[in-house]
Amino acid sequence: MKPTLVTLPHLCAQRVGIEAAAQIVGAGETALLAEPLLGLIASRECPGHVLLETLDCVPEWVKAGRVIVSGYHSPLEQQVLRSVLRRKGRVVKVLARGMKEYRPQPEEREPLTTGRMLVITACPTEVRRTTRETALARNRLVLALASEIIVPYVADDSPMARLLEEICHA
Repeated sequence: MKPTLVTLPHLCAQRVGIEAAAQIVGAGETALLAEPLLGLIASRECPGHVLLETLDCVPEWVKAGRVIVSGYHSPLEQQVLRSVLRRKGRVVKVLARGMKEYRPQPEEREPLTTGRMLVITACPTEVRRTTRETALARNRLVLALASEIIVPYVADDSPMARLLEEICHA
């Protein structure tokens, strides 16, 4: 899928920042950005009971019609993505790398073509791999886009913990 420039709704563009918003490209259903987004971020390492408790919430989110925005990078986030897509829910996936062309995973193909999924990035095309810096930028974008945030688990003294601390005190 060839990405195109994404125009964020005014409120989202303000939260993201006009300059950053002007760089966002994506593939899929851009109308999802006009809805209230439920942000999901979690550390890579997470206790099993937290994963199970979070997955127990997915049917409720899908039934309520929530659009979930995340990087879907950590194991917990990946499980949530699979669960939401299986249940015919809607998602916005934020990449921490550029996207010259987006090659969707098999489970993403149908949601992308039926308007249940959007994949976006603010990274330049030449950024080919996720780095600590691009991962933090992705998480900042997820937090800026979300009208509500869910953080099932954050490891102590992790980059994500510091990011949340920074945002909470901003």
